[in-house]
Order: sequence, then C-alpha cells, then structure tokens
Amino acid sequence: MAKKVIIMARINEYAPRDRNPHIPFTPTEIAETAAACAAEGASIVHFHARNPDGSPSHDPEMYLEIIRAIRARSDILIDCTLGQNTIKGDAARAAHIARMQGGPANRADMAAIDVGSTNIDVYDAQAKRFTTTDKTYVNTMSTCMYLASEMDKVGVKPHLTCWAIPFLRAADALMDMGVFQEPAYVQFAFCEGGIVGGHPCTIASTLAFLDVLPPGRRIEWTVTCKEGNLLPAAAVALERGGHLSPGIGDYPYPELGCPTNAELVRFFAGLARGFGREPATPAETRAMLGIRA
Repeated sequence: MAKKVIIMARINEYAPRDRNPHIPFTPTEIAETAAACAAEGASIVHFHARNPDGSPSHDPEMYLEIIRAIRARSDILIDCTLGQNTIKGDAARAAHIARMQGGPANRADMAAIDVGSTNIDVYDAQAKRFTTTDKTYVNTMSTCMYLASEMDKVGVKPHLTCWAIPFLRAADALMDMGVFQEPAYVQFAFCEGGIVGGHPCTIASTLAFLDVLPPGRRIEWTVTCKEGNLLPAAAVALERGGHLSPGIGDYPYPELGCPTNAELVRFFAGLARGFGREPATPAETRAMLGIRA
C-alpha cells in the first residue's frame, strides 16, 4: 500500500479577504473551517489568531479559545503560528504556548518554528521597485532553541519551516543537538508573488531541497507555497513520499475559482489519490509524527 499523505490546511495566515472572501477570522469561523477541511481529508489545520476585523491577534486567550472551538468540532491536529513577523521578542512570540496548560483541550499539537532568517520584502516587477525595504524575519539560533524549549515544556511539537536550504541545514544541526526531536515534521516553504526571500515553487527547487535532506534522519517533509500555486512542488511531494500543506491563507487560488479551504483540500486530496496515495487520518498522522493522542 502506498504511503499515506498528510494534508495540512493553512487556512488563514494574515491574508485579507479582498482576494478570497473565504478567509476565516473569528474563532468560530476558524473552527468550522477546520472541521470542513477534516471532512475533505486534512489531518492538520494551521491557523493564525485574528481579530474580528482581520488584524493579527497575539492574545494568548484568543489562541486558547480557537483551540477549544476546534477540539469541540473535530479530531484534526492543531498547528498554530508564533506570530511570524508581526510580533517581536522571543517571550512575546511564545506567550500563548506558555498558557497551553491543563491537557489537550487547551493545547495545540504543534506550532511552527522558522529555522532561519530572511528578507520578506515584496518586489513589484512591473513597477521595478520593492514595496518595502526593511522587512527582515529574524530567527536566530538562540530564538529557535528558546521556542523549542517552551514547546517542550507543554508537550507541543515543533513544525520546522524552511524557506531556503540553509534553514534545512540549521534544522539538521539542531536535531543533532537534540533541540528538535525525531521524527521531525519539516516544511519546505516556497515563495512566489514577488517574495524573493525563499526558493520559487518549481520542481527544480523541490528537488534541490531533497538533495540536501539529512540522510539517516526520521523526517516527514511537506511543501507549501506563499503567494503562489503549490502544484509544481505538490507533484514532486506526491511522487517522492512527501506531504502537502495547501491553504487559501497562502494564496487565493483564482485559477480554481477562489475556493474555500475545504474545497482546496478536496482538490489536493483528489490529486493525491491520482498518485495512489490516500489522505492520512488524524490518528495515522499522529503515528507518523510521533505525537501522542
């Protein structure tokens, strides 16, 4: 039987609704979206806490409210952000992780650590200028180790995001140190739409990551694409035993009619089945990633 594929739905990020009106903001919207994605084959939901107006929320209580709402509707695994570049300071980024006490109902299963630093300014090729010139997403080794330690205290597994090959090499070193435990869940994050701080979403870029994937390590790897269609990387992942992390939070998918997250999961689940790979259930995903129920 072919290896099953883990589908992580990246449902909102900090995307606005002007390009796709289906982006969830509120805890209820996020929880209902998570349940709908689970019904279509997703086994993990990745979310960013948002205020009702769509602005980023960094309130730990908001994260806990969202987690409880998701748990009440589905057994999907929960993966949350650490605020990406919208909040400064290691302790502030992990404040909601520190509040995840008292059992699974109040705790995410995973949270994202970006294992390196990069510039995230967007280049406007038509205007021949950068829309900003000072946006650097900083993740020092000290930051990565601190965030991993805070997660370990409450039983949250790091999900390791790699924007470029140096990030993957850093993840390997941190696994070697024992900072990150195996089996690791590593995400190759490709960049389109003028974001030049990561690799473009191409077959060649995906193969380049695989060429330096640490041999001998227990790693489950997945692909996502910021501001672009995931299909080129998805084809390689499905053919090479990787996993998929699509979502309208990353890209509105106008070529698919600006779908809901659940519709997008259905599309990629169908693609996986075309490669002979069924979507993994939440229980099967826990087993693959070494996450206790």
